[in-house]
Amino acid sequence: CNLPKWLLMAINAGHEEHEWVEILSNIPALWDGVLHYEDVMKNFKLVMDNIARVYAKAMYIIHYMHDKYYYEKAQMAFVDTYHGVDIAYGIAGISIIADSLSAIKYAKVTPIRNEKWITVDFQIEWDFPKFGNDDDRVDSIAQEITQYFSQQLAKHKTYKNANPTLSLLTITSNVMYGKATGATPDWRKEGDAFAPGANPMHGRDAHWAIASLNSVAKLNYEFAQDGISNTFSIVPTALWADREEQVENLINLMDGYFTKDAHHLNVNVLNRETLM
Repeated sequence: CNLPKWLLMAINAGHEEHEWVEILSNIPALWDGVLHYEDVMKNFKLVMDNIARVYAKAMYIIHYMHDKYYYEKAQMAFVDTYHGVDIAYGIAGISIIADSLSAIKYAKVTPIRNEKWITVDFQIEWDFPKFGNDDDRVDSIAQEITQYFSQQLAKHKTYKNANPTLSLLTITSNVMYGKATGATPDWRKEGDAFAPGANPMHGRDAHWAIASLNSVAKLNYEFAQDGISNTFSIVPTALWADREEQVENLINLMDGYFTKDAHHLNVNVLNRETLM
């Protein structure tokens, strides 16, 4: 599910930003110019409530039909009769949501609207805390949204009473998600790619690797048990000049990350010359 698109529906009274179609009814309009954090968050949670309901029903139907046409029955024939089953939901764009809501809360954000009163961009005055810098002001927003949506999903019946789990994913589809999503209140322009998984947005983690890792580690696995994906890239010289020290420093970096109860790290140590 595309979190930033939900946020735009929350700002646009339930309308989709490209086709201008009303997707959700009864989402209060926010026509008063500058966005106010409490109003946006209230609308955003209304959108999440509705999406959770539709998502849970859709997944129920999918797995019911898999069973009906034998696909899952064949798999389940190899499983004990009394088994525990998980169902995997997923959300994309958590860092965009954290940054966007942070901008609305700590800066001054004014929607720029078209003739249909749908947002096409945002005027942002002043700076704001950004996810990936070990700043609780914005990291706590990412935590709250992950927990809230996970808890909303858990309210709905699942096929075979499966345990609902949530992932913070998009390893490669973050580019396509971005192409399908309008401008968001975090300086991201229409069509720009999302960050992969639970990563900070590109170039916004300005306080180096440990701060970036600390922000992602704060996301609570209890509410994202299908996985919290972090694709981490660093140039070799950032780990020191000597090869042995590079290895030792990377190990220490990872030890610190997982000591903070982090879930996952995909490590890439490379530079432009290596890629070429």
